[in-house]
Amino acid sequence: MKYSFDFMYKKMRENDTSFDGLFFPCVKTTKIFCLPSCKARLPLKNNVEFVFSSSEAIKYGYNPCKRCHPLNAPFYNPDWVEDVKAHLSENFDRRVPDTELANLVNQDISTIRRYFKDQYGMLIKDFHRTIRLNKAKELLSNGGKVTEVASLVGYQSVKGFKLAYKKQYGEIENEKP
Repeated sequence: MKYSFDFMYKKMRENDTSFDGLFFPCVKTTKIFCLPSCKARLPLKNNVEFVFSSSEAIKYGYNPCKRCHPLNAPFYNPDWVEDVKAHLSENFDRRVPDTELANLVNQDISTIRRYFKDQYGMLIKDFHRTIRLNKAKELLSNGGKVTEVASLVGYQSVKGFKLAYKKQYGEIENEKP
């Protein structure tokens, strides 16, 4: 399916991820091609041309953007993402400091934060809290007591655990103190 130039430029201006991999904006002045969702500065309209495959962009002499990685469209996960997610899952019983994650994957914490915000729509701590609360829900459904489960998933206060659980899932069913 072909789109009009104005439509594609509008989607590029809106950083619309739903068109990633369907067309590629190419910037004539820098000889770089991107995904429509790239967060790089929007080029002037007269400096842009569009192609419908990454191989076409390369054929015309464009290089892939180092920010949005258009050769990996539509899905791009840096190598370190699975390591971060596994570490968070393995450490459901405690809070994991940002510096620990940064050192684990040798990435700047702002890069990790930005990725999680962009890909999952949440902060790293919220992603980790979800893992912890999912584990808590599993333990509670298997007959665990609230006080024990709260401690097992790294909450220092039962009240704090109950508030977080209620926000995520609603009331605790068959609550056993």
